[in-house]
Amino acid sequence: MSLRWQQWAVTDIGTRRAQNEDAIVLRDDVQLWAVIDGLGGQDTGTVASAALAHALAHLSLSPQLADACDQLDDVLLAVHEQIHAFSQAQEPTRLVGATVGVLRATATWSLFIWVGDVRLYRLRDGQFSLLSQDHIDESGNLTRLIGTDEPLPDAVVLRAQAGDRYLLCSDGLHAQVPENRLQHWLARDPVTAVRELVAEALVAGGHDNASMVLLEVSNGDD
Repeated sequence: MSLRWQQWAVTDIGTRRAQNEDAIVLRDDVQLWAVIDGLGGQDTGTVASAALAHALAHLSLSPQLADACDQLDDVLLAVHEQIHAFSQAQEPTRLVGATVGVLRATATWSLFIWVGDVRLYRLRDGQFSLLSQDHIDESGNLTRLIGTDEPLPDAVVLRAQAGDRYLLCSDGLHAQVPENRLQHWLARDPVTAVRELVAEALVAGGHDNASMVLLEVSNGDD
């Protein structure tokens, strides 16, 4: 039985930043969604996130799992090299990079691939789970970043089922809103959920840009 995916997405500048360095990619036609968090300041973080968003938006996608892994690995590495070259050309040299999470779904499998601390949560039959693991050290510093020393992505293969809800989000959301509140809203009407999650991030301080893609899975005949 085929599955139908629906998405609701939002990105918000927050209250402390002069520019939104996040980006989202919404390719409903090929079932690929991504959240990207650019780092380096408003003049450079947006360069990193825009470069990665453009590459993902124009990527030709294979329906085969192994090929899809290779394709996403290749595009992340290619953009990493572009961003790294850009950062080295700055005077003085500046940190420029991006964290990213990409969800790719087909009729039989789903793949989540990420670098950094963009997270994927799932709500299934009332059970709320974090499906990714942040690339950070004990001090809370990123250990993997597109554009710097270590861009190696991790990946997890998922078997989605009707009734699942997934939340793909940047740290501007999950660092501001407790997981019990993420779970609460993920179980609610999606339009309301994305609006209220941004509101809670802002009330908590809005220290960073906040971006999310909420996905709901249903039977294709529904």
